Amino acid sequence: MNARLLAVLSSLTLCLAASRAEAQQDAVLENVVVRNRLFSVKNRLEASVSAGANVTTRLTAHYVFDAGLAYNLLESLAIEGRAGYAASRHTGLADSVAEQYLSQRSENTQAVDELSDLWEMGAHVVGGLRWAPVYGKLSLLEELPVHFQSYLWLGGGMARLSRESLLVCTQVVDRARGICDNRTVPEDRSSATETYWAKDSRTAPVVSAAWGLRFFVGQHHGVRLELRDWVFRDSYRVNLERALYEAGQETGTFEPHPGLQHIVQFDLGYTFLF
Repeated sequence: MNARLLAVLSSLTLCLAASRAEAQQDAVLENVVVRNRLFSVKNRLEASVSAGANVTTRLTAHYVFDAGLAYNLLESLAIEGRAGYAASRHTGLADSVAEQYLSQRSENTQAVDELSDLWEMGAHVVGGLRWAPVYGKLSLLEELPVHFQSYLWLGGGMARLSRESLLVCTQVVDRARGICDNRTVPEDRSSATETYWAKDSRTAPVVSAAWGLRFFVGQHHGVRLELRDWVFRDSYRVNLERALYEAGQETGTFEPHPGLQHIVQFDLGYTFLF
């Protein structure tokens, strides 16, 4: 009886020892795989393309397309330049606000302030640093480990900005319906090819910051997910007199402390490493 019990206990001890050794070996291999990167990016050039859209759309919507070129100074530090174009538009909410205001009778309106956050970004170019302190591995399948970097990006540049007013109509077509464009169907905004709302444009400095993940596929390819914020100084008029601007006269003054406008977007991109 004692001999049989001793044999069973010995067998269990050996099994536990073997399992522990195997687990330790797997842990060592895992650490080596993560520590020894899938490949080195240091001193390598890379090119990328990406497309993104606003995370939230209140008064404007942006669809941003970028191309970039980067050089990896270190495994975790790179310098990158990006250039692109943003296709933008007013949202349905912005168009509704404009039509509702225009349809009000002139005697029922007082001096008003333009709305903030109405600038739309077009062509832009920025440069910055990308810092990737986190490198890891995801085991999606037993035989398909996916290596990734988590990074922060900070830089600045210049952007072409345009603005279309929601209050100042330079040519009222139909006040009752709030129409300030050349639409052929009164109920259909999309039938217009030109609007008569006051427009402004400028070229301004822009700061850009981002957080992202890069997933490496093979030795040369990568997929990028990124959350990016574009920041620039806002600008708009206050104390506008409707009778004056509809008569083509200057009115109002620029807000002295307009604050900053943010365009926050989510990006999906592809990277090729040379």
